[in-house]
Amino acid sequence: MTTDLDRHVLKTSAASDGTRPTAPQARDTGAGPVRVQDVVRWWPLVVLTTLAAVVATLVALGQRAPSYSATARMPVTPLAQSDETFLGTSLIRDAGDANRTSATVARLLDSQRVAAQTAQSLGGHWTTASVRSAVDVKVGETNVIEIKARAAEPGQAARVATTFAQTALKDRWRTISAQLDRRIAFADKNTPADPNAGDESRRLQLLTYVRQSGADPTLSIDSISPPVRVKEMPEAVMIGMAAVGGMFLGVLPAIGIERHRRRARYEAAVAAEHEAPVSAPATLGK
Repeated sequence: MTTDLDRHVLKTSAASDGTRPTAPQARDTGAGPVRVQDVVRWWPLVVLTTLAAVVATLVALGQRAPSYSATARMPVTPLAQSDETFLGTSLIRDAGDANRTSATVARLLDSQRVAAQTAQSLGGHWTTASVRSAVDVKVGETNVIEIKARAAEPGQAARVATTFAQTALKDRWRTISAQLDRRIAFADKNTPADPNAGDESRRLQLLTYVRQSGADPTLSIDSISPPVRVKEMPEAVMIGMAAVGGMFLGVLPAIGIERHRRRARYEAAVAAEHEAPVSAPATLGK
């Protein structure tokens, strides 16, 4: 039970400094927004991280070597959807939409197996991973596949693009030739060799002609573009982006430190308020 004397002592202690006691909940816990002026006091940290980012970018720019690209163009000549002569082979067939047909071919060419065989043909430091990183297979114009290769030297870029395109054709032809051989062997048993004997005979003649040609009639290499230097991002832009990024990385820890300081002040104030009532019994004893 609180006596009148206790109330008097509490009122006196509360008013001794002319202020009302503040509840801990009303204090700044450090979870609120940090003001700009609070971050500015940590400007050395922000400046150091910004300078570090700019210096790292300058070093990287100094080591950057020019790169060149060359493109091999591979036109696609798909078979008609109604074609029956080459059923059961991997020759390209019209999918009803030129873009979809070319996109399917591009995915087939851009394979791990072709990259590995290309690296083996190139030799030197080339690996499957480096070939896949240097070569980009995409759809160009309608019914055209583009093999774009990048390298440190102009001649090397053209060599990589050419080798990849030729390797892709050879890899496809190994599969297609085996399929043609099986189809020819089957048709040869049941079809007379006379070209005037009907449609089956003409199909056999066409199958034999394509097999003897040694090339995929639906995909070929049209041309290799002259190597050109790859346009890089301007150095001024890269330095500016590094400065902005470094500044951002400097502001983040400054905000964290400021929040920590505010939280520590809040906890110290709460602890002090909890210790204040301990002196009340001594006052009452007097």
